[in-house]
Amino acid sequence: MTEFQIRLAQLYDVEPILAFCQNTWEHQKDYMHLVLDQRINNPERKIFVVTLDDIPVAMEQVAILSQQEAWRDSLRVDSRYRGRGLSKLLDSYINNYLSQLNIYISRYCVYSDNEIMLKIISHRGDKKVGSYSLFKADTIASKDNKLIQLELKDFDSIWSLITQESLLNNRQDFYTRLITTCQKITPELLKECLLLGKVFGLRQYQSLRGIAIQSYSEVSEEEFYLGYLHGEPAILRVLLGELCKLAYSLGNSVVRGVFPLNDIFSDALSQAAFQRIHQAEAGIYLSRNKTTGSKEEVISNK
Repeated sequence: MTEFQIRLAQLYDVEPILAFCQNTWEHQKDYMHLVLDQRINNPERKIFVVTLDDIPVAMEQVAILSQQEAWRDSLRVDSRYRGRGLSKLLDSYINNYLSQLNIYISRYCVYSDNEIMLKIISHRGDKKVGSYSLFKADTIASKDNKLIQLELKDFDSIWSLITQESLLNNRQDFYTRLITTCQKITPELLKECLLLGKVFGLRQYQSLRGIAIQSYSEVSEEEFYLGYLHGEPAILRVLLGELCKLAYSLGNSVVRGVFPLNDIFSDALSQAAFQRIHQAEAGIYLSRNKTTGSKEEVISNK
């Protein structure tokens, strides 16, 4: 009797993984061929594969974001083996793996038109914690820029703005990367971004009114990717416009970002000429892992 087994992906798995990823979606191409090699070589990411006779037939990636949280994505199952419980097998295995690292919170993104994943989520009982979408705008050719690069000495004023009670209901909770990865904004993450020189601010009357954190994209180095945006509602539109000018000065042609779907962000994005790229909503889901047990799991191929 042949058994499905789980192990970490290796570089020699790239060809069979990409072979079944060609059939991930019916009407669009998978991006996996752009990122798979570098993901397997990235020590901060783990790609687990389900194998049959040591050949991958399913996969899922886990990124360890901090000591408390992880991000899961890129669940793929060979079309020949769908409906055989492989996603459930990976879910259980990864929960066990994370519990051994004492990580009990993981998040993932599912688009509202992904009927298969939405059905899986309904069985898991995971909680939806955010609604986002990807937007883009052209950069603006201008030498005039009101943004300042913030430093570690500015931490207190930045964190005070982020936690300002009057802004909590409509703030962006997650720092994002593309392809979509969301991480809870924390003092530790903010300090790391400050040290990298990726935090920009807008001051008015000597007061910090808005901030933005530059992030990165796995698939393009030519675009300016915005990972976090926060400020008073009247400032967001101005902040977005100044970021388009900054991106131009850095040699970028396009600004992209994943932003919350709420009225305040929608108005600011529209006024700053940002266009929504996907009409489907990107739902962010929270999974609280309480699983304990052995990582050694197999399932019979019956």
